[in-house]
Amino acid sequence: MADGRTRGPFLTSMAMLLGLLTVSNFTKVFQHQSDPKTLGIVVFGTRFESVLANAIVGPAMGIVVGTYAYGLWMQRRWVAPLSIVYAFYVPANIALFWYRQTDPDVPSLAFIVGYLAIALGGSIGTALYLAYHPEKLD
Repeated sequence: MADGRTRGPFLTSMAMLLGLLTVSNFTKVFQHQSDPKTLGIVVFGTRFESVLANAIVGPAMGIVVGTYAYGLWMQRRWVAPLSIVYAFYVPANIALFWYRQTDPDVPSLAFIVGYLAIALGGSIGTALYLAYHPEKLD
């Protein structure tokens, strides 16, 4: 950065991963079309089951996550509150989805634990990192 601050490997990694998630959210309609039973956007534990819903909600979530990725990449101060909201949203989304999961094909416990470690580590970890390193933000 011009003022001598560096983003560091953690924020760089999280910004890039959130950028990939942004692309994934924008393509949810195509994912849903290829496998409507298991693919599509999930918001607050509800998988949207129509092409139209995925075409609307996917890009909307893509904008939110993309804004978060941009804020991390550019190290903007306004990203800190967004990181806190996202840190609460991810566990709620996961818990509600698995609570509402009525399909008999529930993922294995190993998959669930691994998924939780990555999802919660990334979302909550980023919020905690920003809380303990406010000097990283502009």
